[in-house]
Formats: sequence, structure tokens, C-alpha cells
Amino acid sequence: MINAYQLNGVVFSYNNNEVLSIDSLNIRANKITALIGPNGCGKTTLLNLLAFLEKSQQGQMQFFSEQASVKHFRRFIQHVSFLPQHPYLLRGTVTDNLALTLKFHQQSDKEDNKIKAVLEQLGIEHLRLKEAKSLSGGEQQKVALARAIISKPDVLLMDEPFSYLDHCSEKLLENFIHEYIKQPNKTLVFSTHNRLQGIAIADDVISLIQGKVANSPLVNFFHGTVKHDVFDTGKIKITLADNRQDNKYVSIDPSKITLSSIKPAIDNNHYHGKVMAIVDEIEQIRLSILAGELFQVMLSLQSFKELEISLSDQVWVSFQPKSISVFNEF
Repeated sequence: MINAYQLNGVVFSYNNNEVLSIDSLNIRANKITALIGPNGCGKTTLLNLLAFLEKSQQGQMQFFSEQASVKHFRRFIQHVSFLPQHPYLLRGTVTDNLALTLKFHQQSDKEDNKIKAVLEQLGIEHLRLKEAKSLSGGEQQKVALARAIISKPDVLLMDEPFSYLDHCSEKLLENFIHEYIKQPNKTLVFSTHNRLQGIAIADDVISLIQGKVANSPLVNFFHGTVKHDVFDTGKIKITLADNRQDNKYVSIDPSKITLSSIKPAIDNNHYHGKVMAIVDEIEQIRLSILAGELFQVMLSLQSFKELEISLSDQVWVSFQPKSISVFNEF
């Protein structure tokens, strides 16, 4: 397995306020990785580090197994493109913006052909001679994406790319991400506060809580109290693998929840409920099941077909204690 990034003991602070503290983290090459977590958890800061726009105050980072010291940043940046949440376009036409990117990456040969190809790829060739500042918000987002990929970077980083998009535009971007990663030697990392969307799209998911990596997708996230080894949400009781009394939150991985039409044989953590929603997430199916609490469940398309589940069906939700992550703060 090849890693695009390896981080060890990385700490980053703003004005003595620690915003990232990562003991160990690997981001696989040639895969889609989602950074998920609430606002303020450190997603953008981590992307800035991965884009070599910032340097950590402590720890080490490797880029494709090479030590990422400041003296190498200029060379590494040539292999990375970063699409910020609020991209800024320069004065001039769309073509001017893209041409400048090619000059920066020293790729000005066959400039016209490259610009035409990337605009066609995103379906915005008609904007070629438009003034960048005159474009609508959605058009500016697409032009910014064209600018990010025109240099054919090895790594594409995207900060909250789904923010402010309508449903149709979201689906187009999801399809772009899946098609982009099919190209040889491409790695894509994006952040999102929509945890279910991240899980559905990505090969790997990194969850951040208060600047730290959490061993949980932060979905099916419930608050409650612990007595002995039982976590009480006020609506259901969940058996845990341990009985630490200070745990205040639990999270159940949606891909490790089992659905069945008959009562499961396991002794605990099974709940009878109703199918409230079924959503096609490209290569997976997401179901919302109201069983005391509202559970989100991710199934492969094949598993979904075999279960023959329909909207409003009654089903059993079940999961093992080892599928539960517990937290004492959030």
C-alpha cells in the first residue's frame, strides 16, 4: 500500500490555541479520502497542511514517503491542487485564470488545447471568454475546479466542495469525484460536515473531533448516560463493550449495522423499527430506520437487493458492542 501522506505527532496551533493534534495518520494514494467532523474540528487546517500552505509546529509529515520539510514545499506544491471552500478568481477572463495556473506549473505548452479540454470536461466551455468576476456563484465554483485540475495534479484537495450546491449540482460533483479518481495515479481528499455523504463517496473516512482523529465515523451519534455496561439514550438502551461511567456519547458505524425481517438471535442491541427513507448513494444504499432512535444504515447495492426492503417496511436493526465507539466529550 502506498501512502500519499503520513503524519506523526503533528501539532498545529493558532495564537497558542491548539487546533490539531494528530498522533498518527496515513492517507492512502490513489483513493478518495473524506475528512468529516463538525465545524471547527480542524478539517480546513489539516487540508492547509496537506496543501503545504502551513507547516506544523511539531511532528513530521511525509509526502509519498519523502520527508516534507519547508525546503521541499515549493517542489511538492507542483504536485498538489487545493480548491478552497470560497475560491477567489482573478481579474480577466476564464481563459486568463486558467492560463495563469498553467504558467505557474510551467505547463504552458499547448495551452489552448488544455484549457479547451478541461472546460469541456466540466461542461463550461461556453464560459471561456467570460469575465471571471461576472460569473454566478455556481459558475465560479466550476471555473475554480477547472483551475484546480488543469495542471493534472497528483493530489486534489477540496475543502467543503458540496457547500451551497443544489441537489443536481451535488450529484454532478459526486460523479466527477468518482470519475477523477479512475485516472492513473490520482489521489483526492475532500472535507465535509455531511458525514453520511463522506462515508458514501469515499474509500477512506477520517473523523476529527476537537483536532484529534476519532476512531468513529460520527454517524448514529447519541447522547446519554452509562450504568454498568448499558448506555441509555432515553429512548433505547445499548449494551457496550465496557462500562466506563464517564462516557456521554456513542456512535455506531452505519456499515456495521445489520438489517433483517425477523428478530435476530443476538442477545442485545437489536431494535424493531420502520424504514423511513431509502437513498441511492451511487455505489451504496443509505436507509433511515426509526427504531427508538433514528439509525442510518449503509448497505451495498447487492445486499439491499437481497433484503428486498421497501419504504415503510418493518425491520430489525442490530449491531455488536464492538461496532460502537464511545466518547466522554464532543
